[in-house]
Amino acid sequence: MGGMGVLEALHHGDYETAIEALTRKALFGRKEEAKEALLLLAEVHSLYGEEGLERAHQALEEAYELGGVEHLPLYRALLAELLALEGRSEREVLPLFLPTEDPRARYHQAQALFYLGRFEEVLRTLKEGLPAFLAWRAEGLKGRALERLGRFGEAALAYEEGAGIALGLERYWLLLDAAAMWLEAGEGERALLALKEAEEAVGEEGPEDGATRHYLLARAHLLLGNPTLALEAIGKALELEEESGHRAYGTPLVKGQALLQLGRYAEAMESFREALRRAEPGERPYVLHEMGVAALDQGAYLEAEEHLRALLKEEGYPYRASARADLAEALYRQGRYGEAEEEARRAIAEGALAQGELVLGHIAYDLMHLEEALEHYRRAAEAADEGSRDWTAAQEMVVDTLAQLGYRHPEEMVARAQAVLPYLHPTDEWHATLSAYLERARALLQGGRRLN
Repeated sequence: MGGMGVLEALHHGDYETAIEALTRKALFGRKEEAKEALLLLAEVHSLYGEEGLERAHQALEEAYELGGVEHLPLYRALLAELLALEGRSEREVLPLFLPTEDPRARYHQAQALFYLGRFEEVLRTLKEGLPAFLAWRAEGLKGRALERLGRFGEAALAYEEGAGIALGLERYWLLLDAAAMWLEAGEGERALLALKEAEEAVGEEGPEDGATRHYLLARAHLLLGNPTLALEAIGKALELEEESGHRAYGTPLVKGQALLQLGRYAEAMESFREALRRAEPGERPYVLHEMGVAALDQGAYLEAEEHLRALLKEEGYPYRASARADLAEALYRQGRYGEAEEEARRAIAEGALAQGELVLGHIAYDLMHLEEALEHYRRAAEAADEGSRDWTAAQEMVVDTLAQLGYRHPEEMVARAQAVLPYLHPTDEWHATLSAYLERARALLQGGRRLN
């Protein structure tokens, strides 16, 4: 079996044949041939990650014993990758890198950099021109680095690029990764396309993989506003999870989200409770936040408070500030203004500016401190993303407060009302209210009256 045969076998996932051929060549080939075979053998074992560590090290040691490899960029890059995978420090790993244009050596340098958490450098190190069995892996590696950098759309494209080269199950898994990244990027249609391709790429789908695909399918439908289709897909995912014995918390969580979109609050909460039962410690806050917000929207303010307080006791939740602002709102809705104000100010200090200012604005407005309310609402509108729920609410309230203050600053009222109306559904009661304010403010401006 020639060198080409080995690479071909590797690309087709026939590792046994490849390893057998390389082992023979390492034993019986001439010195240079044997060295080359041992480096490729180390490379193959490195693909197994931690499981392949021992055998990869062994192949590198045998190559070293044949002499003259310590100055080869590929040998040193492989050693660097294995050490980085073992958790060795940058001080031990980075000096092993030699400057090189060899795509194979650079692929293993990039792997080492990934294990060290140097994601930007991974992207700069990878180079075109790899054999197929590494080429799709390089795209996958690029996708993972981009994913860690929060560049989800680019990560999806890298995974799709890899899927174009990979075969069989590897192709299928890369397409699932691509779909997951399109969802993170908010691209539901692209996610559906990747999932359709994945389904076509695989003959026999194992229950765990099937559960993942249906879970992603459900999330895509939710994103596209098709809760009925989402519910159908997530039902299938839950069945497949039972079959595979691997029960993730995200599945009942998505089911709850679909039920909420369909207005089935009690069933949604039941599904969230199931998610909470399945959740690991780090996952619990995500479920509690969903429950808190759902209860808040439902007008179940005490229940919302309970879930959000439980969430704030949990460690390491990245959206803590936002959860605190939701708690402030739950307290405000119960008329507990003092506590609500305290939580809102803490939320602002932790970074939830728009949400916190909005609650402070509502409190001041209810207490008829209109000047103060106006300042809070303006700050909320400033801090929120255009078109978001907080932005819309803040714009509405600035216009409303200016109207209460005797149509002060009619230009500002016109500008803000015009900005927010396109985001409101014509049946939304705010649509009619703002339209009336807008008309009156315009009339004042045309009549030349400036109310200060």
